[in-house]
This record gives sequence, structure tokens and C-alpha cells, in this order.
Amino acid sequence: MAVYLNACGHGLSDPAVLRRMAAHLAREVEVGEMQAAEEVADERNAVRETAARLVGGNHEQTGLCSTTGDPWRALTSRIPMAGKRVLVAPHEWGDNIRHLGALGGQVEILPPLNFDAPDLSDWQARIDGDVAAICVPMVTSVTGLRYPVEAIGALERPDDALFIVDTAQALGQVQVNVEKIRCDALCGTTRKWMRGPHGTGLYWIGERATAMTGLTADEAQTNVSLLLAQGVALKLSGDTGDLTSTLREGLRARGVKVLQGSTGAVTIRVQHDRASGLQRALAEAGIVGKWPNPMVDEPASELTLDDGLLFRLSPHVYNIEDEIERAMAVITR
Repeated sequence: MAVYLNACGHGLSDPAVLRRMAAHLAREVEVGEMQAAEEVADERNAVRETAARLVGGNHEQTGLCSTTGDPWRALTSRIPMAGKRVLVAPHEWGDNIRHLGALGGQVEILPPLNFDAPDLSDWQARIDGDVAAICVPMVTSVTGLRYPVEAIGALERPDDALFIVDTAQALGQVQVNVEKIRCDALCGTTRKWMRGPHGTGLYWIGERATAMTGLTADEAQTNVSLLLAQGVALKLSGDTGDLTSTLREGLRARGVKVLQGSTGAVTIRVQHDRASGLQRALAEAGIVGKWPNPMVDEPASELTLDDGLLFRLSPHVYNIEDEIERAMAVITR
């Protein structure tokens, strides 16, 4: 049986999520799509309210979407950037950086942080009147570092400089609250740690971002079964299990190079001459993880593949300790 350790890519949907989706599809077969949708109108409307509560916002400013990138690109594409700078965290998602580079502003990568004791003084010094936006991931993709977004949101910035937070890796495993973060917008997916179905996400747009860009959190037109399943996922506890520390510390105790991380991702460095052998061994054992390429995923970070490939494992609540032991045995062998 496969050992699935890739919640960072897609968390396996909770059985209740799948049952809700299947039940609505069955109802559509029985009575037709229009009538089935009318029957669940109240449940559909409640999903947006649930999403708003999850991020500490209100439903008028909270929208539903299919991916993190859709509202992120829609918002940043409307920010006036002519003659302006956009400050970007070193671990910002690669597609976001590439999108910003096409918008006409000057993309400036902020200095790396010491995540054990982050000092934001160099960041504060970079923020002045020609900054159009500050873009930061709450949790990084490759190694699972948590950015101090609350402290970043407290930095002084011009009234027309938007603070935009990518919560794709945060929702479902760390608390997200727009008031505490003091951001102007955030976007995230509910298919990873939230265990919702593919094609579901959410976003929140603050008043200042709406005033500057005209973008509002309108009700999305989406597949009804996906919407209902997303609503179930949003109500789950957000428990991710307690196996991440077991995996991280177990690998370190066995002499495996584990990169710094503070959330659900456990990323190891694999020497080039051993990578193909490990890939074969993992495939034979049915262990599913991810081989991220930081030059694509986080091109502004200091991570490279010069000293070896990276392999990321991200257990979730559906994993058991025996699976973690099996993965560690294959890796250390």
C-alpha cells in the first residue's frame, strides 16, 4: 500500500468531503442540476461565511476561488506600478515573482531573515514612498518556514503600499487572522492542509486594496459539488497530526541532512550520486513525496541543487507512525 506524504502538494481529502461531493452529484442525476442547486442554496451561501471565519474576516470581503494564483494575479495586475517598486520576500512563490516581473514595476528581493530570531530592520529601511506592494508567503513551499507575517504587517508603510500574503501552505496548519496580520489581501488554497477537493481556494480583500484596485470579493461561479465539499473541509478542525516532528527528528538522529523548517514540511538534502537510487527505492516502496526544484518554486531564495537534490515529505492526520518508520527506513538504507 502506498505511503502518501505529500500534503504540501495536495492533502488527501477527508472522507466527509468526498461523501458530500458524491451525494450532491447523485442528487443531480436524480432531479437535475438546477433543482439540486436550489435545494442546497442555504448550504452554498454558508460556505463563504465559514471561509471568512477561518481567516478572521467578514464574508463581504472574503471570496471563493479555484486556485491561490487566480485572485493573487487579479489583484496584483490592478496595482499601479509605473515608477514603483514591489518588495518581495526571498521565498515568494516563483510564479508570483514571474508575474510581477511582467507588470512594469521594479521587483526587489528583500534581505533573507534569520528565522530563529528575525530582524526586520533591513526590511523597514527598504520601505519608502515608491513602494507599491510587499509580497510575502506565510509559510514557504520548499521547506515549510513560517514567515513572521504579524511583525511584517506592523512595519510602517505608505498608505498606498499594499501588503499581500500568500497563505497556500498556511491554511489548515497554522492560524490565519487578517486582523493580526494586518495585511491588505491574502490568498490561499483549501486542497492542501485543509483537505478540500482540487479546484478550491479562498481569498480576502481589505478596504484599502479594494479602493486602490477596484477588486472585490464577489461570489464565484463554481461547480456546486466542489463548493459543498469545500464547505465541509473548511469546518474541519485543522489538525495535521503529530508525525512531522517524529519524522524530522528521526531523520536527523539517523544522520540525514534535514533543512530548517518549522511547519509540516520535512525536506532533506540528497547527494547527487544517491538521488536516482533513492528515487527507485521510494517508488518500489510506494512512498509518495515531492522533489521540489527551488530554482523554479522559490527562485529568489538561497536554495539551490548544487549540493544535492531536495526531497520533501509532508505527513498529515491520515498518516500513521508505521508509515513514517517505513519512509525513514528506505531513506536511511
